[in-house]
Amino acid sequence: MTHGASAAPGAEGARPGGTGATDAGGAPVEREVAAARAKAYDAVYRGWTVKRVTRESYEAATRFFLDAPAGEPGHLDGNELGFAFQLLGVDRLEGRRILDYCCGAGRSSIYFALRGARVWGCDRSEEAVRIARRSAIESGVAASVQFAVADVQELAFPSDYFDAVFCQSALHIVADYPAAARELARVLKPGGKAVFCEEALGHNPVLEVVRARRRRRHAECGGRTLRMDDLRRFGEAFSRMQVYPFNFFLQSKQFFGRRAHTGWAKLFLRVCRTADTALLGALPFLKRYCGKVVVEYVKEGQGAGSALQITHDK
Repeated sequence: MTHGASAAPGAEGARPGGTGATDAGGAPVEREVAAARAKAYDAVYRGWTVKRVTRESYEAATRFFLDAPAGEPGHLDGNELGFAFQLLGVDRLEGRRILDYCCGAGRSSIYFALRGARVWGCDRSEEAVRIARRSAIESGVAASVQFAVADVQELAFPSDYFDAVFCQSALHIVADYPAAARELARVLKPGGKAVFCEEALGHNPVLEVVRARRRRRHAECGGRTLRMDDLRRFGEAFSRMQVYPFNFFLQSKQFFGRRAHTGWAKLFLRVCRTADTALLGALPFLKRYCGKVVVEYVKEGQGAGSALQITHDK
């Protein structure tokens, strides 16, 4: 959820804040909510450990489990995560400035740095940022990746600073979409893009039952189901927005848990993947019921939000 980055050279230090749980005016009640959520995520990240990340270990860990070689478990969500990295241009990161937005324990940030990028990661959770900083040291990239506790509505970077932004599973806890989006668009260079890899939109009643149960277990962390209107509101600060839905039948992988890596489960899920390709190609209206979504926002110039273009694909 949350990953890590610090203030840009020449910018003032990143200000305390967080995952976007303050309103534009910084109302006290919203700041209390932000502080409570930060403490909740601190508790979550206390169960995490400092980890040495290598390019090879990260790529093996995030490779889609259905395509992973024998003996490698892979990642349950590796198909959409891999696609998000393609949009980000992960093979062309050398020398680029990347913001890992709500960076959590910083493993994606560290991976981008290992690919040659200059990376800043920001997160609301102090515990996540502590782990991210120590992991960067262990991974040998402390000089090229920086982490800071920061409010996504008050980013301490110059305008037009970053070439690209990456975010995984965090939009659902942003309280003020217009304010957070304006700030993100401000620090993104013209021609740059922000890529979000997020939970499904709230159109599938089966997935809503599962999510409601999960929210009850982690109620103190906050958040809500994203809808297309939320993505549009966030996109108003940008020129273009493209939505890529993933996993119709294949979203059933979430119900298997660890058993998804067994032979019979993989066989079933490969059939689901083939069925998804055929069904969504023939009946594209079903894409709204998919289990995951990758969203690409592009900033093409000043005043970009005045002509927002929205398209759907995948």
